[in-house]
Amino acid sequence: MTVHYLKTHLPCSCCETHMPAAPLVVLPNGKPAIPQHYLQFEQTLLSLQEILQDIETLPQFLLFADEDSGGLYLQVGMIGRENYDRGENLRQQKLVYGRKWRIDSNTPTSEIIQTAYLAVKKAREHEIRELLTLVDLASGKTSAPFSTHQDLPLMANNSELVQPVPRFTGDELTVLQQLLTYCRFGERSIEIVDLLPHKQHFILDLKLGNTPVVRRVEGEMPEFNEMEFSVIVGSLKPEQFLHELMETFIRFSDVFVAENFRYKEFKRFSRDVDPVGIAALSVASRPYARDMENAQFATHFRNLNYQTDASRVPKLGQGALADKNRSAIFSVNKLLGHLPADLMETGLSGVGVIAK
Repeated sequence: MTVHYLKTHLPCSCCETHMPAAPLVVLPNGKPAIPQHYLQFEQTLLSLQEILQDIETLPQFLLFADEDSGGLYLQVGMIGRENYDRGENLRQQKLVYGRKWRIDSNTPTSEIIQTAYLAVKKAREHEIRELLTLVDLASGKTSAPFSTHQDLPLMANNSELVQPVPRFTGDELTVLQQLLTYCRFGERSIEIVDLLPHKQHFILDLKLGNTPVVRRVEGEMPEFNEMEFSVIVGSLKPEQFLHELMETFIRFSDVFVAENFRYKEFKRFSRDVDPVGIAALSVASRPYARDMENAQFATHFRNLNYQTDASRVPKLGQGALADKNRSAIFSVNKLLGHLPADLMETGLSGVGVIAK
């Protein structure tokens, strides 16, 4: 087979350049290409903006590119309404922002796209978690127990308050039915339609009701209205059922995002994309045995990979966390990979260590 090489760097708008002597690979459709692992990257705010510009997702989700003293980052903006306002009036729309997702300058374009996808999924999951609500039996007030705003240190310091206790009487199905009378998802009722015991687990068929009329006018997440679905649980204990119910809503949301996320009109994460085809394309784009025979290219390839990995190495620092991590690292015999830069500078509790 003839191996073709590019003699020069050819910069593109996304700040991608070919490694010196980068070889072409031939794809299963006969087209030549240079895959991303034979490219080097120098992302800028402009290139990050260009990448995000080519991404389409759910209409109410915006992708922002920006930079600060910590470097480049992308961020999700969500146009929606206040989930905790469950009154009878139309809610005013507002724009809120998710966390900043840091982008290193040497991040491949493909990884930036995947980071944007993950950011949208997690931003929507944040909203989904606030929709599953329970009425507190003691006060009659409504709460969202799966919300990410729950106080974890408070729970950790008072863990006895969140241990399961019996709250209803009757058989397991009756208990779940009683529980669901206090439970809503986005103000929709949740009904058990059928229960099927199956070997080591149970299959529960459920149905959501519709939202109040005012919520239907707002039109947020209509895909959940009167949705019929199944939940598989290993136990009919109320707490395990509720956790699996929440996970089911999150999985449904993740698939919904996957089917609506596009880069240059390609739905990379859609269930209609063939994994067998992806595997064949991946194999075709990685003829390493062939390409490493070229000493010039192989040296640059390995050096660049080393530099990229080395740029991500943190420092241990000092204190209890540093001691904990150092102890874990020293417990592994002949540990490979890039070790923390200051691993041998200090030992446990700051005691000096001499590198051997």
